[in-house]
Amino acid sequence: MTIIRDRDQECPLCGKLSPQPMLSSTNTQDYPDLDLRPAEMQRSTMFMWVLECPHCGYVAPTFRRETKITEEFLKSESYMTCDGIEFIGKLSKKFYRAYLIAKEEQNYTGCFFNLLHCAWDCDDENDPNAVKMRKLALDQFDDLKYDDEEKKNYLLMKADLLRRSGQFDQLIEEFSEIVIGDEIYDNVIQFQIEKALEKDTNCYTVGDTK
Repeated sequence: MTIIRDRDQECPLCGKLSPQPMLSSTNTQDYPDLDLRPAEMQRSTMFMWVLECPHCGYVAPTFRRETKITEEFLKSESYMTCDGIEFIGKLSKKFYRAYLIAKEEQNYTGCFFNLLHCAWDCDDENDPNAVKMRKLALDQFDDLKYDDEEKKNYLLMKADLLRRSGQFDQLIEEFSEIVIGDEIYDNVIQFQIEKALEKDTNCYTVGDTK
């Protein structure tokens, strides 16, 4: 069960209060997608993953940390127009603006995940910008830092980003010799290679690989 409550929070940029959704609890009941997008009900909480100040337009996953972003940055053409990208969904715009802020702060992990989440919302809106967002997310990949335990999850995400953005040859070349040593993960990688050979960009879940 998902429980959401609004709570007044102070924007770390302009200092003004606004009601923001807060997640009290949620759960998942099925397999995640191959890029680890969670199943329902957690899937439907995505609108809470980035907060927006209605006063100044600042966006972030949380308002609980300080920011070096200025109000002048929020008024820039790049930020206001999302670099000229015409997204269908409002949530896609929020994630893209969160990416721009993370980029300005040189937060490469933030860049990657905001672009990935933007792609997910584009999927939901049948927005062709999903491919562009996946390619942009891949551009951040070499700058990411992760430990050995996290690496296998990042590899799954990268494989799916490559396949769903139509970069089949690169996926096959890069992942054909990879063995993670975990049956579930190795099954997913092999499934990705098979779908890449078929030039299939559809969305699949981990359950489809069994």
